[in-house]
Amino acid sequence: MKFPRRPYLNIVGHWKIWYAISGIIFVVAMVAMLTRGLNFGIDFTGGTEITVKTAKSGVSVGQIRDTVGKLGYGDAQIQSSGNNTFLIRTPQLNDQKKTELINSLGKDAEVGLQKDSQGKFIADIKDVGPGWGVQVSRHAIIGLAAFIVAVIIYISLRFEFKMAMTAVVEIIHDFVITIGVYALVGREITPATIIAVLTILGYSLYDTIVIFDRVKENTDQLTRQSKKTYSQTVNDSVNQVLVRSINTSLTTLIPIVAILFFGGETLRVFAFPLFIGVLSGTYSSIILAPPILSQWKETEPKYKAYRERIGRGQAKGVPAKAKAGGSVSPVTKKAGAKPAPAANRPQKKAAGAPKAAPDVKPRPAVTPKPAATSSAEDSGSSATEAPASKPKQKAPMQKVSQQTSKSLAKSRTKGPGSGKKKKKKR
Repeated sequence: MKFPRRPYLNIVGHWKIWYAISGIIFVVAMVAMLTRGLNFGIDFTGGTEITVKTAKSGVSVGQIRDTVGKLGYGDAQIQSSGNNTFLIRTPQLNDQKKTELINSLGKDAEVGLQKDSQGKFIADIKDVGPGWGVQVSRHAIIGLAAFIVAVIIYISLRFEFKMAMTAVVEIIHDFVITIGVYALVGREITPATIIAVLTILGYSLYDTIVIFDRVKENTDQLTRQSKKTYSQTVNDSVNQVLVRSINTSLTTLIPIVAILFFGGETLRVFAFPLFIGVLSGTYSSIILAPPILSQWKETEPKYKAYRERIGRGQAKGVPAKAKAGGSVSPVTKKAGAKPAPAANRPQKKAAGAPKAAPDVKPRPAVTPKPAATSSAEDSGSSATEAPASKPKQKAPMQKVSQQTSKSLAKSRTKGPGSGKKKKKKR
């Protein structure tokens, strides 16, 4: 069974599209925070928290909200804690308004509150001041700053500084988008929200580290002879870990979605920012961080030279024969050129022709010089006698050159070492 081939996505090459999408989402989130504002819970703004337990079972949050709304607290936050227990959060109330609210819930026929032995309605009342919320906010900001500093130090030591700053840009991107969604939908921000936001920032960083590790592994192998730029190598790295990142994100989102739809209100407060943050973190680590890193790195002279060299090669073009691995002759035949003379042309060997003996090579005939006859020359110096002896040394060469065609053909067919050897006389 053949599985379909995994598609190759040009993520880095389409950086303009990803920048446009991220820019639009980022601007919408910022505008929502500035115009609509954030709905801070009682833990940040201060207020009154009342815990009551109904005498009847099956009472819903809507029934309690209707009773509380008659007193002018329709915006109160009401949560069900199970076992017929409800948590009501309202703005700061004085003692008179607290008593009025509890009596109204206790005397309501549809709700009805449990009473103690003295006949008083059972209710747990707490006043939360805004100072506690300010302290939580301050600690959250300090924790976020410490987290960013730790990220910069770790990634700079493990990889490089530019990767660290790219990760910081991604963290800020995910943080703003998550808070912007809260501003758009008007959900309440509680301490659980702050914890969830810090959690998703860590998850987003984990996914980015996985991609950066593969990018470093592949880009360390780039040389001047490489046929790919830094951006192309980053794109290959993202495609190599793409399936792993998507599978990790999906397995993380499945339990979050289950809690978001089937969990209680307390769990939903924690699940909602996790859902938004995991989606945003997966998108930014795969789509946003690689283009930022590749464009920043290619400003370096080393990788800039690689891109220019490959660009020149693509502009020049390579013949099709060379691409297939063949050799292209640098000499081309010009129009109107005269053919080479026959003497200079390479002669082709006839098919089936016998090979010549390697030790017999035809040499040009040497004409012997006339011998000296004068008596004056015979009685001359030894210098004149030396040339006369040279033709005698070349006599064997003359015999070889004067061999008949029949003997040459016979030597070709037999080859060297063939025939009977002459016996040496002892």
